[in-house]
Amino acid sequence: MKIFKENSYDIVRLYINQLGIMIFASLLYTPVLSMDNAKLSSGLSIVISILSVCFYLALIYYVMWELGAKDKIRIDGGKMEPCKQKGLVMGLYANVPNLILGLGTIISLSALYANGSNGANVCFIIFNNVMRFTASMFMGIINAIFPVSSAISTADMSSYDNYLPAAILFTVLPLLSVAVTHLAYSLGTKEKKLLSLVFGKK
Repeated sequence: MKIFKENSYDIVRLYINQLGIMIFASLLYTPVLSMDNAKLSSGLSIVISILSVCFYLALIYYVMWELGAKDKIRIDGGKMEPCKQKGLVMGLYANVPNLILGLGTIISLSALYANGSNGANVCFIIFNNVMRFTASMFMGIINAIFPVSSAISTADMSSYDNYLPAAILFTVLPLLSVAVTHLAYSLGTKEKKLLSLVFGKK
């Protein structure tokens, strides 16, 4: 909780970056998904998704590396105690909305499978649509693996076949950002660049 109080601005900033990439990806998907050629549309959606995810991860890497570098100055000056898990914890806090939406989708869908109630159906539709919208940068990749029907009806449970594994991926894939925030912050506190480590440059 201390990390959240002291870094709430940067944690919110991480999530806002996700929303920014979400808007960017959604704008690119719009003309592609309306194409008549289904194979071309699917292929371009995957490309857009991969590029959007890479852009998103690069963006939060830069943000957390800069934060780590600033903290290093304060740590070296004796004004701050080092915290190796700070990047990891900040990444988890920034992903709380993703986890809530993902778990809400999984739980409501499971309830729908169990009893087919209208309440579970409404909850599923709300959670699923909001989840897919806020994490739309992953949509092209996930839809390629688990394609889903646009029609959602409790009368035909077979239309839900791919929604559960897709919801699990929508919950898990955003957690890649947690690994990136942890790595970036750790490298920032050591003033080391990722490319320098990969290519052995000093």
